[in-house]
Amino acid sequence: MRIFLDEVYDRRINVLSFIANRREEVSLSEIAEATKFSKKTVSLIIKQFEQELTVSKERFEVSYIHNTVQGVYASNIDLVSISNKYLKTSILYKMIKHIFLMERIDAITFCDLEFISPATFSRNRSKLQKILNQCGLSLTRKNEIKGSELRIRNFFFLFFFNASNNWDFDQASYNEMRAYFSERIQGWESLNCIRKRQVCLLLFICNVRISQKKVVKKSILTALSERFQDGMYTKVFFEYFHLKKNRPEKQSWDETSAALLLLYKERLVDGEVFVIEEHQKFFNEENFKLVKYSHMLAEKLIETFFHGNSTPMVYWKLRKELDMMHLLMETCFIDPKLFYYIYDEKNFFYADPTEKKIQQNIQMVIEKLITKTEYGSFFKAIKKYTSQETLTDYIYLVTYTILVKFMQVDFPKVRILIQNSKVFVGPIISQKIELLFSDKIEFVKNQQGSPDIIVTDIELTEKNSKAKEIFISSFSNSSDLELLLEEIGKKIIEHYDDRHLYLG
Repeated sequence: MRIFLDEVYDRRINVLSFIANRREEVSLSEIAEATKFSKKTVSLIIKQFEQELTVSKERFEVSYIHNTVQGVYASNIDLVSISNKYLKTSILYKMIKHIFLMERIDAITFCDLEFISPATFSRNRSKLQKILNQCGLSLTRKNEIKGSELRIRNFFFLFFFNASNNWDFDQASYNEMRAYFSERIQGWESLNCIRKRQVCLLLFICNVRISQKKVVKKSILTALSERFQDGMYTKVFFEYFHLKKNRPEKQSWDETSAALLLLYKERLVDGEVFVIEEHQKFFNEENFKLVKYSHMLAEKLIETFFHGNSTPMVYWKLRKELDMMHLLMETCFIDPKLFYYIYDEKNFFYADPTEKKIQQNIQMVIEKLITKTEYGSFFKAIKKYTSQETLTDYIYLVTYTILVKFMQVDFPKVRILIQNSKVFVGPIISQKIELLFSDKIEFVKNQQGSPDIIVTDIELTEKNSKAKEIFISSFSNSSDLELLLEEIGKKIIEHYDDRHLYLG
């Protein structure tokens, strides 16, 4: 969502993001160097946050010397909520919301309503046009969003859902939808507030677009929705459009198919058991030619990550995700990263050694498929809205999720040697450590056990050069114990980074 912020707010969040990521006090000079802002600008922004943020000093604190800001500390700050608050007052947010509700923007009227100049409107309009182009959409001369109706709805859904933690439209419409679904969808009341808001937002967008005579065209998805009516939401959505909103039957099925696609895209359906035979009836080459390419990709991923030793369920779970991915890329895919607040890409997209290996393997799989198989022709057809990097990122998330679900994880335990000169101290330290770290550690009796950490109260004349020596005067010394726990935690993370995945 960063690309939708006004520049003045973007600068503020840039500063706050840097401070929060450091989790220690940082000086004005450090912030200015990282953000490329002047120290004066940084100081003003910090003072604004000091006045605006309603958090404890443990989470945000500014230090002064002679009334001059010297440094600032921030930790566990809800950057998204703070950013969204600024977003609501940004011109692009107001423009997009106006277009959504009113179908288009009259520039003169909008400038008068928002007290902005024509030049400011023109500048933001150009910015919006560029963003829409990245989404496979465009802005007409009448300032109306043009493109595939499914893609437009997906854009509005991604934008408004990520723009707020609350319902920002007509409250009566929200209450009506919640009441309707609570009576008809089993388990509705057990859904968390985020899921409920997502479902209601999805239907609200459909209703607004229908009222503007922007309807979804009949497609294979319509026919399949009519054929497969046993889904938890299929009948409910159809009756909502047909009976509740008095839409014609054919139009109601078109709208139901569009709503279901976005619903499944966002993984909003809980409680449906995955049945391989049912998936095959829906996703087959007669209905979707893309199935052929999903199969090619699934086979290659299984060969790479499971060494060909997977189960049918692994294949079909993978196929299910790849079929949906390819369907989205043919119809309405928009890169979700456009709707994130990213100020430090290296930190945001960090990957440990095991994850990097997964990414590299996927990159090789995709490269070979595109350059040496029929998959290349399929990719050419979808790459207008999907880069190879975006495709790789999506497949990485799909593959990683499947690996997490079906693979076992193994990484070596941290070996600890306790040699304390004081009577009774050693066993008590051992018990404290074991209670906290349990199966992540093992104790060795001597240095022949190749310890990673040696816990002692006096320097050892003979020790393993690879082992980290931690001096603990007694089990009751809170400072020493805190240091030991911190070092064990670091060593566990080191071992976790080198974890091994295997099929259990």
